[in-house]
Amino acid sequence: MAITSGIFAPEARFEERLIGSLDELAALSQHLKGIGLRVALTSGSFDLIHLGHVKYLAKAKAFGDVLFVGVDSDAKIKRRKGDDRPMVPERERLEMLAHQRPVDVVYLKEDADPKWGLIKAVSPDFLVLTEDHSYTDEELTALEKIVGEIQVVERQATITTSERIRQLYMHLGDRLGPKLAEVLPGLIDDIIRRE
Repeated sequence: MAITSGIFAPEARFEERLIGSLDELAALSQHLKGIGLRVALTSGSFDLIHLGHVKYLAKAKAFGDVLFVGVDSDAKIKRRKGDDRPMVPERERLEMLAHQRPVDVVYLKEDADPKWGLIKAVSPDFLVLTEDHSYTDEELTALEKIVGEIQVVERQATITTSERIRQLYMHLGDRLGPKLAEVLPGLIDDIIRRE
C-alpha cells in the first residue's frame, strides 16, 4: 500500500516536511522511533544545490528510514561565509531540499537556536557528517552520548559550492578584463573632461 500523505508522500509537500520548532522535531523524532523507524540526521548550508549534495543526501538517507536535514539560515551563512552568501535564500534552499527524494524533514537552523539544539531535539539513531566536518575530537565524544552512531561520509563532489563561486568570479574577471581595457580609458577621459 502506497503512502499518499504526510512526509512519506511522493510529492514534496513542503509545508508538511518543514518543521518549525525544536519541540516539534523532538516529538516527531520520538514518534517515528517509537513505531520502529531509524532516524538519520544531517545538516549544512545547501547553497546552490549540486550533484554532490544530492549524492550526499542519498548516502545519509541510507543509514536510516527517515532523513531529517537541518539547513543553516541566511544569517548563519553570512556570519560564517561573508556578506555575498548565501547565493540562494533560505526559503528556496529549504523548498529545494524538500523536493529531494531522500529528504523527509527539513528544519531551518537559526542563530538563536542553542548549540547542538537540532541534534539534541532529534536525538538521531545516525548523525551523518562529511569527512571535513568541524567537530573536535572532544565534541565528537560528547555527541556520541546524544546520538546512536556518528557516520562520516566522504564528500560526494570534487568541488564545493564556495569553489564554484570563486571560479565564476575568476572567469568573470577573465572575460571582463579585456573589454574593460578597451572601454575604461575612454570613460576615464570623459569623466575628466566633465570636471
